[in-house]
Amino acid sequence: MAFSIIYIEYHISFSILLSSQDGESAMRVFITGGTGFAGRNILRAIRGKGYKITAFVRAGSEEKLPFLEDVDVVYGDVREPDSLTGAIKGADAVIHLVGIIREYPSSNITFEKLHFEATRNVVRAAVDAGVTRFIFMSANGADKDGVSAYQTTKWRAEEEVRNCGVDWTIFRPSIIFGDPEGLMEFTSEMAGVIGKAPVMPVFGDGLYKLDPVAVTDVAECFAGSLNNRESVGKVFHIGGGNPVTFHEIIQIIGKALGIRKKKTVNVPFGIVSPVAGLLGRFRFFPVTSDQLAMLKQGNVCPELGYREVFNIAPKPFIYQNLGYLKK
Repeated sequence: MAFSIIYIEYHISFSILLSSQDGESAMRVFITGGTGFAGRNILRAIRGKGYKITAFVRAGSEEKLPFLEDVDVVYGDVREPDSLTGAIKGADAVIHLVGIIREYPSSNITFEKLHFEATRNVVRAAVDAGVTRFIFMSANGADKDGVSAYQTTKWRAEEEVRNCGVDWTIFRPSIIFGDPEGLMEFTSEMAGVIGKAPVMPVFGDGLYKLDPVAVTDVAECFAGSLNNRESVGKVFHIGGGNPVTFHEIIQIIGKALGIRKKKTVNVPFGIVSPVAGLLGRFRFFPVTSDQLAMLKQGNVCPELGYREVFNIAPKPFIYQNLGYLKK
């Protein structure tokens, strides 16, 4: 059970063609990270605006796309600069979504490689290809002095984007919720425990707050930013605007499952953190020490300017909006 910001997308790219109504040259957009939870929804939002899509995916992952009609599939890997060069040629804009929520160094899956190095690869390929627009999926909490490698590598990736020399926009979503469609999503992960365990463990006092945001709202931000000049050169925090404590999140998810009041037990960070430090590198262990540090810190957005810029009224994090948990 992972409680960090989500987000979490694997190696995919898209090329999108928009035919403007006033006869100007069409925009071609190259996007990475569309087979994951957020990426699939962003893909739908983009197609809904009439864009033509080319998906650049790792071989074998194309079945994770939400649809294949109207999609041209090309294979490659954002960790391999040479595979980006040919794929990005001719693009006018880039949307970069690739990220992970935890590391598996033995499998060469690290924040350094998939947050920082992958972003650097995409940025350099974009600049070399003459791209004039770059939109990046970061995370709320990204900080050069962050409490985790997740946060610091996201910050360093942002720096690559900010200094790329083209018109850029950075989005920092808080924790994202919505129908996972079989993929990893935080409410579904928690529901698996809440629905089965007689008592739900709560790390620390459970009073730290998160700012859950609907994946469909995140998707609309990305799709709407392509031709939105007001968003250029800005960092947008994306939260639902209704921060809730971890205790409240448990009860909201429980209510969505039909549980009137879920029993909880507090587990001090001083007990669980050392254990996570030892076992967090193994896939079977549900949480890492970095994730615990970020959870304790909380994840509330400092501002929500995206609502006015993209004309979005965020979907609230209430049990009525978690109906997918009963599927």
